[in-house]
Amino acid sequence: NRAASLVGQLLAFSRKQTLHPEVLELEEVLSDLTHLLNRLVVEKVGLTLGQMEYDGMRPLGKIRADKRQIEQVLINLVVNARDAMPNGGNIRIETEPVTLAEDLKRDRATVPAGDYAVIRVIDTGVGIPEHQLRQIFEPFFTTKRVGEGTGLGLSMAYGIVKQSGGFIFVDSEVGKGTTFSLYFPVFEGEEK
Repeated sequence: NRAASLVGQLLAFSRKQTLHPEVLELEEVLSDLTHLLNRLVVEKVGLTLGQMEYDGMRPLGKIRADKRQIEQVLINLVVNARDAMPNGGNIRIETEPVTLAEDLKRDRATVPAGDYAVIRVIDTGVGIPEHQLRQIFEPFFTTKRVGEGTGLGLSMAYGIVKQSGGFIFVDSEVGKGTTFSLYFPVFEGEEK
């Protein structure tokens, strides 16, 4: 199982994995995952899910992606957040519909203007030092001790999000925590 998982992660990273995209509601994906995510966190770590509060609450919008792969990304991010809080803390998963009036340029990526379903995984953990942030999505880069991680989780998450037409960014402050933001373009077409 570990070998099959590793191969899957390598394929996702190299963006050669066959995805089975379908039209998804991110809130539904999250609510289906809640039970599993709650079992992944330890006693000292709290997990909350919710939509970010903002004026004129509007729906998140549907996305087109492979449900199983999006679940895998969220599981990886939650496990990483949990591991970044050895003394306990909180993980918050929030969603927000975002409309970009103009292109967003960030981290050598350009997010085209348009409507996005954004999901954030926020922790109150140890944070990631600036020099490591640049390498965070590289394959085999890990801050975990030997035997604790393959260094493929985030590179796999990056590959899956990119293959789904989305973008992933990380913001972190040492001692305060880390936020991973995933931008998925809202799907406007007909469901097949």
